[in-house]
Amino acid sequence: MSVEGIIERILADARSEADKILNNAKQEAKNIEEDLKKEAEEYYKKQKENLDYHYRREKEKAILNKRLENRKELLKERQKWLNDAFNKAYKRLVDQPMDEYSGLLKKLIPKVSAAKDEEIVFGKKGKDEELKKIVDSLNSELKSSFKISKERGDFEWGFVLKKGKIETSMTIDSLFKYKRDELEQKAWEMFNAS
Repeated sequence: MSVEGIIERILADARSEADKILNNAKQEAKNIEEDLKKEAEEYYKKQKENLDYHYRREKEKAILNKRLENRKELLKERQKWLNDAFNKAYKRLVDQPMDEYSGLLKKLIPKVSAAKDEEIVFGKKGKDEELKKIVDSLNSELKSSFKISKERGDFEWGFVLKKGKIETSMTIDSLFKYKRDELEQKAWEMFNAS
């Protein structure tokens, strides 16, 4: 074999080896590219899921906040309506004509009296002679011995029964305070039913 043949043979082997290395390198590059592509797709998918999740959470939070705001506004309106209703009822009782007030007192006093001989402290409503008539009428009808206090109470409407240290308050303020929670509960039930 001649030198040229040997060189030719070495070059052929070198070319063959270079082609092999090049093919291996191309295959390795292709494998790396595919792996990177998969990683990129997974990363993209994960980021998209995270963004979707956070977007949904923010949207849900915004919806819940809006519902809460609406509920607060509704409760505020209902409370305003209840306050207006109580204020009107209060004013209506305070401003009721004396004959209605007198009839109401004649019903209430016997109901809350235990001994039928208490001292009655009236509020600002009514003249002394009108209130005396009511007490005289009750004493006559019930065979009771109610007495009218010389002093008037510092309340608009109603009375306080006193016997010794025991007092029974039937003033408009005490009635409204006592019954308000119960009446508000009934009103809320009516609101929620509709």
